[in-house]
Formats: sequence, C-alpha cells, structure tokens
Amino acid sequence: MNNPTKRDEIVSAAFAAWGETHFTSTSLNLVAQRLGITKQALYRHFRNKEALLDELTERFLAAYAQIRDGVCVLPEDASLSEIVTRYADGVYRMFADTPHYYLFLVMRLLPGPPEVAGRFYAIGNEIGNRVLPHLDPSLPRTQIDLLMLFMHVHIVVWTAFDFWTPMGVLRGEPAGARSRERRVAHTVGLCLNGHFPHARIPIDFAEVERVAVVDPSEMLEPNRIFAAVEQVVQEVGFEAASMDRIARALGMTKSSLYFYFENKDAMLLEALNRERRHMRSLFAARVEQLSRFSEMLYCYLVTMVTYFLNNRSLLVFSDWLTAQRVRVPDTVHDEQQILATVDFVRRRLKLSQNPKRRKEVIETVALFSILMYRGIADRGLSRENENEVLAFTRDLYQTVTHGIGPGTSTGAAVQGEEHRHPVTQGASQKEGDE
Repeated sequence: MNNPTKRDEIVSAAFAAWGETHFTSTSLNLVAQRLGITKQALYRHFRNKEALLDELTERFLAAYAQIRDGVCVLPEDASLSEIVTRYADGVYRMFADTPHYYLFLVMRLLPGPPEVAGRFYAIGNEIGNRVLPHLDPSLPRTQIDLLMLFMHVHIVVWTAFDFWTPMGVLRGEPAGARSRERRVAHTVGLCLNGHFPHARIPIDFAEVERVAVVDPSEMLEPNRIFAAVEQVVQEVGFEAASMDRIARALGMTKSSLYFYFENKDAMLLEALNRERRHMRSLFAARVEQLSRFSEMLYCYLVTMVTYFLNNRSLLVFSDWLTAQRVRVPDTVHDEQQILATVDFVRRRLKLSQNPKRRKEVIETVALFSILMYRGIADRGLSRENENEVLAFTRDLYQTVTHGIGPGTSTGAAVQGEEHRHPVTQGASQKEGDE
C-alpha cells in the first residue's frame, strides 16, 4: 500500500520542481533530485510520469472545488460583495498554499485535454451561478458572459500577481493574515468597481475607432514560421504540432530552421519581438492623436484586438507556445518597452490614492491582454465582421473600467453624457478623466 504522506511529499515536490521550469519540463529526475531520492523510488508510489501528472491535476481541481464549496454554502441572500470576497479569499489561500498552482493552471491544465479543462470551467460555472442573479438581466448575453469572464480571470490572475510578477518570477512569501485581507479587499474592489471607475462612459467610440482600428495594409509581411505553425496546428492539433513537423511544412529540416539562431527559444523570441515592436509603433502613432485617458485606453484595446485579428497566425502561434510548454521569457527590456507604450496608464495610476495601485501598471496591462485573448476566442471573432469586433471592444472597455458591480451598463456612445459608477459617485475627482 502506498504511503499517503510520501505521495503528498512527491506531489508537492513535483509542483515545485516542474513549476520552476514553468512546466516546460516534467522530468521525473527533477522531482527525484528535489527529494534526494532515486527515480526508481518514485515508481513505488506512481507507476509513471503520467500518473503523477494526473495526481497533480486532481489535487488542483480538488483545491478549486473547495473554493466553490465555500462560495456555494453562503446564504441565498448573500450580497455580490460577499460572494466575490469569498471567491477571492479562497483563491488567495489556494495560491498561498501552493504558488505553483497558477503556473500549472495556465501552462498545463488549460492547454491540455479539453475534458480536463472542461472540469475546471464547470467548477467555475458553479461559482458563477451564485453571481448571475446579481447582474442586470436586461444586459445582452454576450455582455453577461464577458462580465463573468472578467470576474474569473481577474480574481485568479490578480491574486496570482501577489505571488508572481507578470514576467513569471516568484515573489517573496506574502506576510500574514492582515496582508491577505488587504490583498483580497483590493482584488474585490477592482472586480466590483473596475480598474478605472472614473473613466468616461460613454465616450465617442466611433471617433476613437476611426483612429485606432488597424487596417490589414498596415501589417508586416506574413511571418513564414507563424503561417507554418498555423498550418500544422490545423492538420494535427496543438499537442502534435512539433518543431519537426513545422520545419517540414517550411520545406526544411529542423537544424536548418535553427541555423541563424542560437536555439529554438531565440528564434521564437525574435519572431515575437518583431511583431511586438511593430504593434507598439502602430499604437504610438495613434495615441498621439488623443488627449483624454478614456480615449487612449479604448484606443489601446481596439488597436490590440484588430492587430491580432489581422494576423490570425499570430494568435495561433501564441496558443501553440502555451500548448507546447515553450517558455519565451520576457526581459527587463521588454518590461521597459511595455511601460513606454502604456505610459498613459502609468500616469493615470500615479494619481491613485492607493499606493499599491500606483505600482500596478504591468499587471493591469497583462490582465487586459489575457482578457483580450480569451474574449476573441470565446466570441469567435474575425476581422471580416468588424461590427462584432467593435461591439466586443466597447463591452470590454466598459467591463475593465467599471467592473461587475451595480451600474454596469451597455450601449453606444451618446455625445455629452458621462456615466459614473454608483459606488464612486461623489468620490474625489483627483483621478477624473479630464
């Protein structure tokens, strides 16, 4: 009979050892070395690597299910704030217990078999069912779905940022219960009230879109590597889309593909950075034409979304990197480039009365990027239907700025009107839009 305590030690060691590689490596040798035992000793408790990975999946899903149970036992008349707080507190405790749960989720579980990811989403849906009655039933279904997506992504990702930098570096251990309470309250406040509750709603969406939309003619020449990845993924799926297959699709050997680069990661990083530089230059030219923060933020969302939809291969390539557990690390230079691109966000957060909020520039932009990716996929958006694309960017702008709390609204711009979230009415105008 297996020793449950020893199995627990092995599972904990696997989360830590594989997590240090961002789950790009799941070698049993790494686990054995961490425990100071032989690989053969691991086989007494797990018959192979797949069995250990399955156990990691079950441990993570069980931990997430505990959060669901904590939310679902709240009384029927629990407020939206109480429900979201219970959810956020549960996620914080889960990551405090095992910080590498987050990397396991985004690098292993979600890109893995659909039936496993489906179990995670099903648990989240049960949590969401407690929130739905608190949302305005007159809202379009697409906006309700986006509000729910924002809640789940925000709570998980924003909580993870207390343990990990957006660049994937493990932070120091968070301190004590009071630190947890403050962090949870901060996360809940942003979820309910939005990241920029003083941003204008509505704005002249159509006028900003005229400036912000990226035309296909502005794109770089198609990247052959991205196109080959997309072709192979369509043929065999993400998991089987190996570098050998991609090289063959390009009519060359894998060694020839790497000829001009130090290694695979260097090749992929150069391909990505070329697109990043171009995307940033397009946005920089657009944002200079605008003067108000709200317009700049909406311009950022529209530019990013239309850029990616103009280059579906880039979207597929990004998903392929995750599915193949290819880690293309960001650097300090990347962080500086991001900060320069979104300096308007930095200037706005600098006005915050919350000292912690003033430092969350990269975190804010990273969260918005994740929401853009997920929203594009969930709505099945394509560049051919621009009306649907812009309906999404308008909904996304209103959701990230004003959150899921009371007062969430929809609708096109009406000149001369301005909406203030009820929670923030009468608050200091220090962070106002003008």
